[in-house]
Amino acid sequence: MKENLRFNNDFLEAYDYSNSNGLYLGLGNPKGKILLIGKETSDDKIGFDEMSKVNLKSWNDIISTNKSIEDVGFLEDNALFPWKGQKFTIRRLKKDGTITGETGTSTTWYYYQYLTDLIYNKTPKGKEDLIDFHEFCFQSEMNQLNAKKSNDIPKNDLRRIKSIKHREKLFALNYFRNFDVIILASGHYHKDFDFDIEKTFGVNWTGKTNVLSKGNWYNLHYDNLEKPKRILIHTRQFSTLITKELIETIANECRTFV
Repeated sequence: MKENLRFNNDFLEAYDYSNSNGLYLGLGNPKGKILLIGKETSDDKIGFDEMSKVNLKSWNDIISTNKSIEDVGFLEDNALFPWKGQKFTIRRLKKDGTITGETGTSTTWYYYQYLTDLIYNKTPKGKEDLIDFHEFCFQSEMNQLNAKKSNDIPKNDLRRIKSIKHREKLFALNYFRNFDVIILASGHYHKDFDFDIEKTFGVNWTGKTNVLSKGNWYNLHYDNLEKPKRILIHTRQFSTLITKELIETIANECRTFV
């Protein structure tokens, strides 16, 4: 595709590569400075292996019509700004079938928002404020198979293994390597599935794992250890057990890079 005003050549190359290989591309602002990568996608409304198809169809519409964030409708399922209008509170389905925070968002997106606001020194959001981190970030996943929890997919499932290896090649493209800040919130997936963080993203690990509390840790990587211009932080998944202390520490490490 030819470059246009909203989408540069690196992003269009990543889109074309994803389209040619049936790969999930991601969500959010393609020109954001922050890349957020989680473990896998989760959407109760679609099938186990349909995420890439739905995502690429949305990006095709966005690119072909040169759609902007302002064009996205309220709670529209759109890759550029998905579910625009969700509030900054966690939506939970209780065991008795009742829902708390019905107009809210997922736990992961809640904490992505908290991190983004901290990095940009924005005023903390209240429960009635709308989440907007997709305006500043691009979000993708290590694995494109649709599952609510990682344990829902057996570790030896060849579909997940192949998905992650295919996506390793996608993330090695210039578009994904060139973000100022990359948060790889995928836990130990790199060990479990032989994913080379340094080679894929063109970064070097400092060699030290920073542990704040049980299960809350992070590793620092830079494009250049002496004069860094890009930072990659590898850490745990942004889920229920993550601490705000870890998120605040990560934000402090990233702030000077945006």
